[in-house]
Amino acid sequence: MALGDNIKRLREEHSLTQQQLADKLYVSRQTVCRWENGSRCPDLIMAKKLAVELDISLDELISDEDLKEFTKNDLPFHSDIVKRRKELEEKRKRLMEFIQLVAGIFLAVTILCRIQLEIPVPGWVIILALCAEIAAFAARYHISRQLDRLY
Repeated sequence: MALGDNIKRLREEHSLTQQQLADKLYVSRQTVCRWENGSRCPDLIMAKKLAVELDISLDELISDEDLKEFTKNDLPFHSDIVKRRKELEEKRKRLMEFIQLVAGIFLAVTILCRIQLEIPVPGWVIILALCAEIAAFAARYHISRQLDRLY
C-alpha cells in the first residue's frame, strides 16, 4: 500500500476529514489531498508529525512499496538546478582565486619595481591591472546574480 493510501486509510480510521487533518498539521486541505492522491509527498518532518497525529510509527506510515518506487533521481540534490548551482559556485571560487593571484602578482611587481629597482611603474600597467580586476569582479557579480536566481 502506497503512502497516499496509508494516509487516507489512517485518516478515515480516525474519522477525520482532509480539512480536519490539515488543520491539525497546519497545512492546507489541498496539501493533504495531494499526499493522498500521490502527486506530492510530505517531507520528513511533516511525515513525522503526520505519524504522531495518526498515532502510528513512521515505519508504519511509509510502506515498502514506497521505497521500491523511490529512485535516486528523486533526491533533490540530483536536480539540474543543484548541479547548475554547484557549477556556478565553482566558477565563482576559481574567479576569486584568479583575482587574488592577479592582485598578488601586481602588488609584488609594483613593490619590486618601486622599492628595489627604483623604477617608476608606468600608468598603463596600473590601468591594465585595474581593468583585469574590474572584469573579474564584474564576472563574479554576474555569476553571483545567477546563483541568487537559482536559490
